Amino acid sequence: MGKYTEFSNQIIANVGGKDNIVSAVHCMTRLRLNLKDKSLVDIDAVKKIEGALGAQFSGEQFQIIIGQHVSDVYPEFCSVAGVGLADAIDENLDAPKEKLTLKQIPNKVLDYVSGSIAPLLPIMMGAGFFKMFYAILGPSLMNVLPETHPLMQTLYIVGNAGLYFMPVFAAYGCAKKLNTNIALALLLGLLLIDPNIINIVTTGEPFKVFGLIPMQLNNYANSILPTLFTIWVFKYVFDFFQKHMFKSIKVIGTPFCTLVVMVPLMLCVLAPIGNVIGMGLSSLISWLYSVAGPLAVALIAAFWPFMVATGMHIAVIQIAFINISTLGFDPVVLAGSNIANYALMGMTVAFFLRTKGQQKEMAAGNAITLIVGGISEPTLFTELLVNKKAMICQIVGGFAGGLVGGLMGVAVYTLGASNFLTILQYAGGPGSNFINAAIACAVAFVVALAVGLVIGFVDDGKKISFKRNKKAAA
Repeated sequence: MGKYTEFSNQIIANVGGKDNIVSAVHCMTRLRLNLKDKSLVDIDAVKKIEGALGAQFSGEQFQIIIGQHVSDVYPEFCSVAGVGLADAIDENLDAPKEKLTLKQIPNKVLDYVSGSIAPLLPIMMGAGFFKMFYAILGPSLMNVLPETHPLMQTLYIVGNAGLYFMPVFAAYGCAKKLNTNIALALLLGLLLIDPNIINIVTTGEPFKVFGLIPMQLNNYANSILPTLFTIWVFKYVFDFFQKHMFKSIKVIGTPFCTLVVMVPLMLCVLAPIGNVIGMGLSSLISWLYSVAGPLAVALIAAFWPFMVATGMHIAVIQIAFINISTLGFDPVVLAGSNIANYALMGMTVAFFLRTKGQQKEMAAGNAITLIVGGISEPTLFTELLVNKKAMICQIVGGFAGGLVGGLMGVAVYTLGASNFLTILQYAGGPGSNFINAAIACAVAFVVALAVGLVIGFVDDGKKISFKRNKKAAA
């Protein structure tokens, strides 16, 4: 009997048993289960299991928040549950197929978008760091090196490639999510940014695909939405030919016929639709930001951790990715959420300074995990969500920092670390943007810290024990 056998057995018993578990994966802090029947899950019972910091459904996936040691729990859980390590989510062959209803459409769309973008995050973050260092070392900030220096040119090339080839990266993510042919999906993504297509768009001369169908002259470099629409339709076209093509010519016939249909459909219909929607969303966000930008950033900074805890952030974060891919920066969602992160850091430092005993030990671990490791779940579920004073610190500090950042018009240009280096995500634009963001983040941290030191973390006149925290978090 292993260290986590009993813990695993309790989870299995409250999610409908082994037969209800299709597959299991994990991220940095959560055990993620794909189930046949969601109605068999007793969420409240799972939350009460000792060692579980929380539990929730995110789309079609049931997530148990465990903490950084989830990687130790995962192999033993898979062994007890009788599922393979890192089973593909799309192998849900025995799960009942539900009829699609209007109520389910938003969740299905969100699941498709978030599942397609998730594999791209390492690219965005890796290339984002190159863009970040290019901005820091360049004339807009420290002016250490000229733009013609080989190092600067290398940083620019790699950083730019991370966004320029986004249609190709997105094609891979979409094809993987939909369990369709990745190779052909990549070809379609490449066609959107093929030099010949770019040249046709640049010259502005009318062009007809196959000499028959007029193509809109749009530049799809850096874009995501055109690919999301294209690969979704591609899956059905490919499956159709794969099913009905004569076996003797299927190897050649299926890809050829699929491309004959998809190339004009993509270039003349689907990609333009995605481009219009993307530009429309960006214009709407820009308009809202011009009308109530500071307040919007302030509200996001104040309540972002609560959105993360409930999974609501998954829908909102997609707006940020669209902004970065179309505008080159995000002035609202990431601008506010990063400021919120510093308010949370200020709160947990105050929590550490104002508590004693086991509670101080817990707060110290949470502070290190958040500030150095960039992982917020332990702080969210053992401090923020179980203590009203902690909530006040976060809301006041986040709102103050967000309002300052909003009034100064700060924006995030790159993706990067979520720890104390989060401030570097504001590098990439004007040098003043980075300085203003540093001020806003400092305000969020200091205000949350100061409020926590003044009001303390005692609810109803009693100190909160470590035992109470664990129970509340469960």
